[in-house]
Amino acid sequence: MTHRRIALAMLTLMLAGTGLIGCSAAEPAGQVTVLGSWTGEEEVIFRAVLDGFEAETGIRADYQGHRDVSQVLQAGIERQRPPDVAIVPRLNDLQRYVNQDALRPLDGIAQLTDDAGAAAQLIRLGSGAGPKHVYAVAIATHLKSVFWYPPGRLADVGEPPPKTWPELLALTRGIEARNGVPWCLGMSSPPVSGWPGTDWIEDILLHQSGQRTYEQWTRGELDWTSKQVRDAWHTWGELLGTSATSRATARAALFSTWTEAGSGLFRQESGCYLDHQGSFTVRHYLSLPEVTPGAFDFFATPPIGQADTASLQEVSDDVAAMFRDTAPARTLMAYLASEEAQRIWHESSGGLYFNRRGPVGTDADPIIAKMTARLGTGTLCRDGSDLMPAAMAAAFERAVLVYLEQPDRIDALLTELDAVSRAVPRDEWMDLGCDPAAPSTE
Repeated sequence: MTHRRIALAMLTLMLAGTGLIGCSAAEPAGQVTVLGSWTGEEEVIFRAVLDGFEAETGIRADYQGHRDVSQVLQAGIERQRPPDVAIVPRLNDLQRYVNQDALRPLDGIAQLTDDAGAAAQLIRLGSGAGPKHVYAVAIATHLKSVFWYPPGRLADVGEPPPKTWPELLALTRGIEARNGVPWCLGMSSPPVSGWPGTDWIEDILLHQSGQRTYEQWTRGELDWTSKQVRDAWHTWGELLGTSATSRATARAALFSTWTEAGSGLFRQESGCYLDHQGSFTVRHYLSLPEVTPGAFDFFATPPIGQADTASLQEVSDDVAAMFRDTAPARTLMAYLASEEAQRIWHESSGGLYFNRRGPVGTDADPIIAKMTARLGTGTLCRDGSDLMPAAMAAAFERAVLVYLEQPDRIDALLTELDAVSRAVPRDEWMDLGCDPAAPSTE
């Protein structure tokens, strides 16, 4: 029996001592309620992890999937009836819950904090000048510093995948010159339309100005009207292009979802050639009937200008946090961070869920293997808008939409974003930023 299994077994015995385990062998060894945003296929994958938890511990896990987790969770907190555990999609929500004293610290869960493999997954937060505690666990990580392309269609127009930023810029100009559509752009995603564009700005700023500047910006310590941030917006506009076709694509993006836009990668006649989207888009690509093996590949975001940023990668995390300190909830938090849970998640998703723990197996698919390798090297920097207070993130998303339609308004937009930033209380900002990737063990 492994050390983790022993620890989980001991927690189960503790449940028996509190009366949460009944006399009948058929009764569950306690119960834990879980709230998350996953529905449909994503819920099926997560339920496979919860099934593994139930089989190992005897604790029943009741999962509720809801697209607006933040609203449902806040309502539960206000009624003093939150779920035991919630999967929080926006990192800044964690800071709000800590400030509200709604989150329960995880420091006392020895089988979690003593697990060296889980160290990269732990998120430490504090309120004000007080000490920091472990409040959450990153259970799924998505790579965002990537550009997707169709190798066959790119070869048909005589273009290799670019390795540098000037080559990427030249590729887009070449596609424009052939009256083609360089970019797959989709921004519609109510109620958070514009978030794909925030990913663009974040990724460009990170690779153009570096880690230190990026972290200052995500902490609210760098003006939106600063040269670094302004340059990131201008660089995005330059890359999107100024031809009539490219301008039409930018305006149409306001009404297209990221999945609709990404599907254009595989249209032979009128399709787009490049898609800047997170690793989660692979699931969408594979759902399309026209997609066959080898139909898509990716290259990493290259450094921009003279910056030495090749090792930096933007990522987003889905994180689990505990809102009620019960023995079943503690056992689940430890399990979600475990290698076994990550293995089930990886296998049930066909290898399309990644984690900060490092590889949990060997991937036969070359695309998945390449993404896994990327997440195991360099420095991982969290999605900037996920770290920002809700009002700031919402203003950022709106600015993206306006910029795509009216790029000449950039100065006014950045000034407005500065005003929003200054109005946000300092205790609503986070200081998480970037961490070294967990080294590969393969």
